[in-house]
Amino acid sequence: MKLSIIATDPQPSAPGAPDAPAASGADSAYFALPGADRPVSPPVAAVIAALEADIILGRILPRGRLIEDHLMEDYGCKRHVVRAALDELERLGVVVKPRHRGAELRRFDAGEIARLYDMREVLHRAAVRRMGTVPADGLAVVERWRHCHAEAATGGDVVAVHRTNMMFHQALFSLCGNPFIANAIRLHDWLSFPIRAYGVADAEALGQACDEHTEMMRLLRDGRLDLLEELAVAHMLRARRIYEAKFVTASVRRTG
Repeated sequence: MKLSIIATDPQPSAPGAPDAPAASGADSAYFALPGADRPVSPPVAAVIAALEADIILGRILPRGRLIEDHLMEDYGCKRHVVRAALDELERLGVVVKPRHRGAELRRFDAGEIARLYDMREVLHRAAVRRMGTVPADGLAVVERWRHCHAEAATGGDVVAVHRTNMMFHQALFSLCGNPFIANAIRLHDWLSFPIRAYGVADAEALGQACDEHTEMMRLLRDGRLDLLEELAVAHMLRARRIYEAKFVTASVRRTG
């Protein structure tokens, strides 16, 4: 299974900013994975992208078993490739391997969601509060990713939507000038992916995300960091609410 992730021609990036979109699907599958010292081969990257798509589209549900033999057949690849992809997603917190159960998609309970989103809020606020006057080249990188995400949102490639969304956020929060904060945000973007995936697949939530990205750019240009900080926090909530309605509230109803 081969996915075309981003079909935008690469453009030069500002120094220290996230790279511009990659030109080919196999290469661009890798660019959003944290850890430049951990290169991912194109076959492994393609399986990661295929798993992303299946999670976003609801083909793999929280606590769904990720059986190597089935994935090999579904994606037409060898065992070591599937295993490496699962190991990478386990490192990012997307996949867990409970004892005696094998790999499965992470499922969050209400308490875990509250703590995770509390941490994400702390990080987002910390990043915005450290932004000063944003240089034109920094604004250009953020705007380029906003445009790439808006285009992907109309194209039907859910992995492209997910990846360009993360790269928009990476470009935005990198403006804080503290790479440790920016990298922590990126890692928590991946950790929360099983939750955020439901905002990618929901057309109304996706439209809202695009509108909020545009508003973030306006606030950034106008220097309204106080309002940008509040929007950067509120921006996370739509996908969280969708996930909670599906897997937390519904679970309480079933057991109540």
